Amino acid sequence: MAGRLRTIRFVGLLAIAVSCFTPAVQKMASTPTQVSMVTGDTVALPMAGTLTSTSSSSIASTDRASSSSCTVTSTNPGDTDISGKRFGIIPWKTHVHVEPAARVMIGGQAVGIRIQSTGPVVVGFRRLTDGSSPCANAHMQLGDRIISVNNRRIETASDLQAALRARAQALHMTVVRGNTTKQVTVSFKDASVHQLGLYVRDRTVGVGTLTFYDPTHHTFGALGHIITDADTGQPVVGAGGLYQASITGLQPGAAGAPGEKRGTFSSASTPLGHIDVNTPYGVFGSMLRPPVRTPVPGLMDVALPEQVHEGPATMYTVVHGTRVEGFDVRIDNVARQSNPATKSMIVRVTDPRLLSETGGIIQGMSGSPLVQDHRLIGAVTHVFVSDPTRGYAVYAMWMFRQTRLSGRQQVPSTASFLHPQRYAV
Repeated sequence: MAGRLRTIRFVGLLAIAVSCFTPAVQKMASTPTQVSMVTGDTVALPMAGTLTSTSSSSIASTDRASSSSCTVTSTNPGDTDISGKRFGIIPWKTHVHVEPAARVMIGGQAVGIRIQSTGPVVVGFRRLTDGSSPCANAHMQLGDRIISVNNRRIETASDLQAALRARAQALHMTVVRGNTTKQVTVSFKDASVHQLGLYVRDRTVGVGTLTFYDPTHHTFGALGHIITDADTGQPVVGAGGLYQASITGLQPGAAGAPGEKRGTFSSASTPLGHIDVNTPYGVFGSMLRPPVRTPVPGLMDVALPEQVHEGPATMYTVVHGTRVEGFDVRIDNVARQSNPATKSMIVRVTDPRLLSETGGIIQGMSGSPLVQDHRLIGAVTHVFVSDPTRGYAVYAMWMFRQTRLSGRQQVPSTASFLHPQRYAV
């Protein structure tokens, strides 16, 4: 009797195990529990049974494609649950999230970037003839931004030098350190010598790549990563201009030695746009006219992170002059990010010509748009020092959402940024 029960149990377990490999069960297991779409998308899903939706509005519609699948077409932004029963008894449910479609003109153009810091930044200390630095003695720190002296507003290094010429016995300075504002009093040992013992910088310039232009809101996104000061490593806080640039030369990359684009631009020329904000996802601002030499005519959908997958893609960038070209790359790895974050994917250059000319990803390619399945999926941001054929990229959707920021907010990569002049004060 006991032997018969063991046999029955074994046969039952075997039947269950075998059933797991049947097409019906495999299809049931492959039904997603959540789907993200943009308006106008159509997605095929392995669903069966009677379909019902919890939404009272027309967020998504379903059509039977076959007895074992259906298509879901998104119509309006919102959320709905589509559910049913397999074989009339096994319930299933898929949550559908629909976002408004985002459509942009893709970039790839080389751009010059000039950001004026909101107040000169302390980038170093220097000793005066008596061996001291008055500001170091007052416990100022690298990265401090000087915004006023004796209630006089300070915007540039020239403003700071002019304040020193007032010959006050002591200077009452307001500085921004991180997210806090501090008051610092600087005294002078020698009343005849008014020097702070500082090196300051009030602007940052460099060359990068435009990622996209939004013609509906006249905004742009570029770079794909934050700009930091060359000496302090802290984010540059300020605003500035975006200019047309030309690539005049290339320094190919190699393992341990990232290459770079050599570019030129003139900040005396008419700017293409105004940089309003510097964020972890790039620089963003306003642009009144579409960029010239657009590599792909018309508008292109911005992909949701869920729509990005491993496989072939195209990177658009400039390697000579101002001509935007498309190059073959491959998405090797995709990070599933439900909230904005950097390092969204790993991209590898596979294009033989680009590998021959640059060795892969080089400085100055920051912001180069990536296109897959006729969608803008991301922008190149960083190069692997040990392997210049590979680098990181950020999702384009995270960049696009930054253009929705209201007002002018202030907040090692593949941008090619210069080391502007430091001023001694």
